[in-house]
Amino acid sequence: MDLPKLSPSDLRRYRNSKLYRPLARALRAYNRHLVTELNARGFPEFSIAFPQILSNLDIVGTRVGVLAARAGMSRQAAGQLIAEIERCGFVERTQAPDDARAIVVRFTPRGRKLLASVLAVVEAIESEWAALVGAESFDQMRVTLGQIADAVDPGGAFGDNDERTPEHQAPLRRSRHKPSLRSR
Repeated sequence: MDLPKLSPSDLRRYRNSKLYRPLARALRAYNRHLVTELNARGFPEFSIAFPQILSNLDIVGTRVGVLAARAGMSRQAAGQLIAEIERCGFVERTQAPDDARAIVVRFTPRGRKLLASVLAVVEAIESEWAALVGAESFDQMRVTLGQIADAVDPGGAFGDNDERTPEHQAPLRRSRHKPSLRSR
């Protein structure tokens, strides 16, 4: 495609035909719906930025470095967002029991109530969206996106290797190398 000859309408059409745009639009709508519902359910301070951290927080707690890696952000940015979430009373930071240098983020009792509401809202959103395209198509889309994500970001899924076992003293470090589909 010759960029200098690309008209604004051609560029819009091109962008709208690529996966990035509908994924980004769907995620924005998903998060807006989530925030609106949570605000209505008694969590008025819940922010559109919070899911990036909270959706990566394990029920037993997660080290800051692991949260940052899962969220795809720097430790500093994650720390700032965690501090904001902590001010709202949803999480608390504590020392890791196995490493005095490490900080673990955990849900507070209020955060657990929030999590229960999030789970209910997520089910409602996904049921609504499945009704738009049919349950079978929605489930297939979810499976297909999961397969793509597993292929291009194999370290991004939740799994046994997310956290070190207690005998290890530091969170796993992710490689900065991003595998491509061609290298597989």
